[in-house]
Formats: sequence, C-alpha cells, structure tokens
Amino acid sequence: MMHLYAVETAKKAGMDDVIAKLRISHEKQVKWYKNEIEVIKEWKIKEMELFMAKDKKIFLTTIENPDKKKIKEAIENGGKIISSLYEKDYYGGIGKDGEGHVKKEYDANIINERNLVSIADKTINDALSFAEEVAGVIYAGKEEIFLSSSEGKEGRDKNSWVNLSTRAFTDDASGHSVACSRSLKKMKKRAGKEAGEIAEMGKDPKEGKKGTYTILHSPLAFANLLSHVSYSSSAFSVDNGMSFLAGKLGKKIGSEKFTFVDTGIHPDGLASRAFDDEGLATTETVIFEKGVLKSYLHNTSTALRHKTKTTRNAGIISPTPWNAFVIPGDRHMEEMMEEIKEGIYVTNVWYTRFQNYFTGDFSTIPRDGTFLIKNGEIAYPIKEIRISDNMQKILSNIVSLSHNIEQIYWWEVDVPTFAPHALIKDVKITKPFA
Repeated sequence: MMHLYAVETAKKAGMDDVIAKLRISHEKQVKWYKNEIEVIKEWKIKEMELFMAKDKKIFLTTIENPDKKKIKEAIENGGKIISSLYEKDYYGGIGKDGEGHVKKEYDANIINERNLVSIADKTINDALSFAEEVAGVIYAGKEEIFLSSSEGKEGRDKNSWVNLSTRAFTDDASGHSVACSRSLKKMKKRAGKEAGEIAEMGKDPKEGKKGTYTILHSPLAFANLLSHVSYSSSAFSVDNGMSFLAGKLGKKIGSEKFTFVDTGIHPDGLASRAFDDEGLATTETVIFEKGVLKSYLHNTSTALRHKTKTTRNAGIISPTPWNAFVIPGDRHMEEMMEEIKEGIYVTNVWYTRFQNYFTGDFSTIPRDGTFLIKNGEIAYPIKEIRISDNMQKILSNIVSLSHNIEQIYWWEVDVPTFAPHALIKDVKITKPFA
C-alpha cells in the first residue's frame, strides 16, 4: 500500500519521524429546496496526509490520488522545505505505545441512493404538514483509513456516517432540525416534522426585549455552545491564548450538573475512530467532572510540554476533539420549562462569535423559533434578540439537564456533540441592532 511506501521512502531520506495516513472515501449528497429534490451528487476521494519531522522541524502535506511518483516528489520537496525551517522546541515526537479496540457502528449500505432519496422525501412531506416550504440536505459516506508510522504503528479503520439538516418556512418564521448517525437505521426520522412544527409555532413573532433571563436551550442550541468548549479544551488553544480554560485545571468553573467527556470510542459517534493521527488507540477523556476542569486534550507534543500523557487526540499539529458527550441529567424537558417564571426557549443559534477567546466573552444569535416563556408555558414567539454573555458563566449557571440526549452535527456544530436540553439561569439578552 502507498502509506507503507511513503513511510519507508521518507525514512530512507533521513527523516526522524514519519506518519502516512491514506484515506479512501465514497460520499453522496441529496439536496432539496422549494419542496423538491434538486441535486444528487457523488464523490470518490483518495488522499494521503504525510507528516515528516527532522531535527524538531516539521512538515505536513496532502497528496491527492497518491502514487509512488507523487509520494517521492512530496518527500523530496518536503526535505528541502524542512531544511529552511526553524526548530519547534515544543515538538515531542510521535506516539509509541497504546493498543485498543473500538466497537463502532458501520453501515456498508449507507450511501444507497434509493434510501437517501426516500429519507429526503419523508423529510419534505413531514415538514409540509406544518409549513409552506422546506429545504435541506443529506450527506452520507463511508471510508477506509490506513495509517503507518516510523515508530512501527500500523492501523486500518472503517467508518460510515450520515447527517441531515433541514429547515421549514412559513411567511415570517422558520424551524430547523438535524439528524445524524453512523447507520441509516439508527438515524432519527422525525427531523422534517420537528422543523415544520417549530416553523408553525413561530408564526407572528413579537420583538424580544433585552434583559437577563433563564433560558431553556434545545439540544441543537446547546450543542453549538458545547462545540466551542470542545475546541477550547485543546491544549493547542490553551497554549496559544485562545481558550477561556487556560490556567484553570483542577478548578471548579462549571455547575455540578455539568460533566463533559470527549470520546473517540462512542459506538455511534460520527467522529469515533480506531486510532488518532499518531496511530494510538482512541479513548475517552473527562474534560469536566461535576463542574471541575479535569483535563485538556493532548497529542504527544502538547503532553510533553504540559508534563502529562497524551489523551490520544492527535492531530499532528494540534490536538483535536472527537465526539463531545454531556452526561445527561434526570429531568424531562417539560418539567424544566415548568420551572421558568419568565424566560426564553431557544431552539437554535448561529453566528457564535467570541469577542475575547481568553476570557470567554461571546455572542450568538437565536434563530428558527425562539419563544418567550411565562409561568412555565410558551407565551408567544419572539425575534431580534442576541445572547451576549461569557462561556464560563454559562457553564456555571447550568441549573438542570434533561435525561434525553441527541447527537448534533451540522455546519454550525462541527464537533459531533451528544447534548441534552439545558436550563441556564441569568443569561444576558441584548438586541442585535442599536
């Protein structure tokens, strides 16, 4: 295989460390808008990521449709570039130890076009039972990954995934829902109905008012915030001043209700993998335990710098999260809403942006159905509000979590996140326009 050839050739060229990862994938897309399926696309991809290190100087490149000629040229060019680079003092080599086995869902038929079109049709029809127009997309794919390293690590992995995102529209409102899984059979089939119901409920919204509110976040909305917590937990973000978690290991900075895990071994996690990019078997890492920050995410180099062990989250250049998982609570969503005297139910947010990564100050815009709650019930839909707050404060003010969780993944949540409904107190609401 080409990945083995790449490692041997780079070693002969004098490299100290080498990792070659070959990925072969087959993906399909079904897209619909204005109530009709309009686009069906297909991709077949074969590419290799090649990492080389010499005297603590590192080089990473991607080779499309690799063959021996392309690999040899990439190694020769990489060797020339490495000679002119500065040493990376923090570089700690690549993974050497660690075995494991991950039992993951794998659906060999996940890209069956007839099945994908059938799911799209059902999503459209379900949404139109409540709304006037619907749009959305399904992506499905399967892949094989082959990895080899100069430390003798070799691995082969197979993955499958499907993720659906759909929006339903009325004249002045919209609803959004997503669904995802490693298997078509296990993916929820009610996304169209959920999006349509939210759009119908959101008709005739009133202008929201600024203030401080208790907010009930749906899994879709809460997952958006949690994906940023995942990235902030990477030691790379911490070391570069891009994390509000820097310097807080061992400190209680979240609610006791909040236990947050990064897992590379969840059976249905979209990002579950047999091994990381250093060839080490993936595992689970507790980031928060009852509000206490327990760990950052590490590869071999960041672990050396922090005087700890890798969490097997390589990324060669930077540690990367796998799947985020919130330990669920014990409440029903309806019970959580009943506790709210005056608050807001947020079904979705987007454009989450940090004013200051280090302090955690951020803002995000609720969309696709936002509702004022009075005396434990939805009073009416609202619009034109912004959440402007601090991420650590948000985590500290978690009052309760639901017992049900959903895996969330779409373009605003690019870390697959298993999230519950979350009741959060004292959240600052501002207006998006002066």
